[in-house]
Amino acid sequence: MTRPRDTDGAPSPLLRPALTFARRRKGPLGALAAWSLLESVRTFLTGYAVARALDDGFLSGDVRTGLLWLLALVAAALAGGLADAGVFRALGGVIEPLRDSLVRRVVRATLTRAVTSPTPADTARVSRLTAQTEIARDAAGGVLLTVRSFLFTSIGALTGLAALSPRLLPFVLIPLVAGLTLFAATLRPMAARQRDLLDADEHLAAFAGETDRAARDISATGAAPLVAAEAAPLITAEATAAFALARWSAVRVTALGLAAHLPVATLLLATPTLLSSGLTSGELLAALTYVTTALLPAVNALLTALGTAGSRLAVVLYRLLGKETGETAPPGVPAPSLPEAVHTAMPTAVRTAMPTARHTARHTAIATPTQLHAKPSPPAPRPTRPPLPAATLHDVTFAYGPDAAPVLDHLDLTVEPGEHLLVVGPSGAGKSTLLALLAGTAHPRHGQIHLRGHTARHARTLGTAARVLVPQEPYVFEAPLRDNLTYLTPDAPAPRITEAIDTFALAPLASDSARPLRPDHLTPSERRRIALARAWLTPTPLLLLDEPTAHLDAGARAATELAFASHPATVITVSHHFPAPEPGQRVLLLDGATPYLGTHAALLRESALYRELAAGLGQPSAVGSRSTASTSSWAGGGHAQER
Repeated sequence: MTRPRDTDGAPSPLLRPALTFARRRKGPLGALAAWSLLESVRTFLTGYAVARALDDGFLSGDVRTGLLWLLALVAAALAGGLADAGVFRALGGVIEPLRDSLVRRVVRATLTRAVTSPTPADTARVSRLTAQTEIARDAAGGVLLTVRSFLFTSIGALTGLAALSPRLLPFVLIPLVAGLTLFAATLRPMAARQRDLLDADEHLAAFAGETDRAARDISATGAAPLVAAEAAPLITAEATAAFALARWSAVRVTALGLAAHLPVATLLLATPTLLSSGLTSGELLAALTYVTTALLPAVNALLTALGTAGSRLAVVLYRLLGKETGETAPPGVPAPSLPEAVHTAMPTAVRTAMPTARHTARHTAIATPTQLHAKPSPPAPRPTRPPLPAATLHDVTFAYGPDAAPVLDHLDLTVEPGEHLLVVGPSGAGKSTLLALLAGTAHPRHGQIHLRGHTARHARTLGTAARVLVPQEPYVFEAPLRDNLTYLTPDAPAPRITEAIDTFALAPLASDSARPLRPDHLTPSERRRIALARAWLTPTPLLLLDEPTAHLDAGARAATELAFASHPATVITVSHHFPAPEPGQRVLLLDGATPYLGTHAALLRESALYRELAAGLGQPSAVGSRSTASTSSWAGGGHAQER
């Protein structure tokens, strides 16, 4: 979210409200100052009593005087405890009204916005922003307490140094002022860098949240590289902001060294000169006491508080006072629903592919192709050249682990354009793995896979222009039926969509064209038919169907087989239901290391396993494909090649 800001980063609009509030709280601020003066007296006596106890007492042989000054030091410490109690009581009189004022302002502004805005009121906003007022209250209390302590401690210490010897002041005051000046110079740019980091972190967090919400969409569309590419600038921006903040933090550490530690060094280095010019040992020890026990802790606390709580207070107050006109949502506001979120945080390709509806993550697994808009099938090859095979596998081996037995072992296979290949076999034989390899979602241990001359990896980048995969677990968006059917082919003509709805018996789901589907309310058969209709509508040269008729009744199964039998694409179908192949259609039987490739009749003669799988199958139906091969084949050693 982009926020208007001062070029130096300081939220200057906060100054006027702060001064107005201070004028209204003169009484509590006066009481706070009065109790703090008592703390200044304690600081003054911390060093002065030490000097007098040494110079006028113990070093002069007057033990009684030394003890009396030490008793004065003890009395100052007790008075300081009383002052601390008074300070905290007075502090409550300042901070609690500040919190109440902020709460009233936030609630009033939020309720006014809720009444005047045409959008529904966000009833949780008041609660969220009221919690931020607690942050402002705590930070303001810490900052005020620390600044007050530094001011009155410095007054007491510097007054004590002047009372001891004015010659001590330059050795302490010059590095102190130099360090505080350097620190003050870092306040505005440090605030800007912290807000830059906050902006970058919020952008990245929002993007990460939307990515997590749309994880299935990203997986379904193969858009992970695009999402990573969009995340990279956000990560770089946060890293850049963090490095810039770190650089200014280093400057702040230098300021702390100048203000808190350099006075000690200058006093120690100047000790011979000071003693030779008449400074007493007690006065020198008192000066070191002022610096080490009063000024150094006060400066350290001041720089730490302003650098952390002060910056946080400035940012929170700036938000609560409503100056960030560019803010789209306060911290803690839930992310928008998927259409809004995806269209703002997801890559362009994913946004284009997503239906305009809220995504549901249940009852879905992987989705169809990686590219999101269907492209026309490539033009027909020149007549002078033979067409490229629709798919070829050469010496392909695949295993699910380095030590696992291969699921496919040295497999050779060629599928011609327009062929409809049926792949059958027992569970675990590698049928779905074969489709995953062809789709490019899995990669072989070795061997080569080509789709129309493209490697499977490259074909994956071509999306529907290369292939469409219908997985075993079909992906359905929580969107209207039309969006589900056309998200791969958004330009599909209306008559073709109507034909798909009729062919796959989806009319009951299309009764209300604007009503989003609820995937968790759909039956497995309905989800399957939606995915099949989507693939049937997509102009692609290669269809990969994994168990397309699972969960379908006999009528829907027959309609599906008939619909894809007339599809112009090359179709590779994996099925446990063993549809009756057309005479002449090739069938690939996967059975471990011994694949068979041939027609239905030939495999019945040559494979006992195939006869077992085909048991109960009646006469081949008219449903099938225009196979380019009619001879049976068998090759040992994992090769499925024509004989």
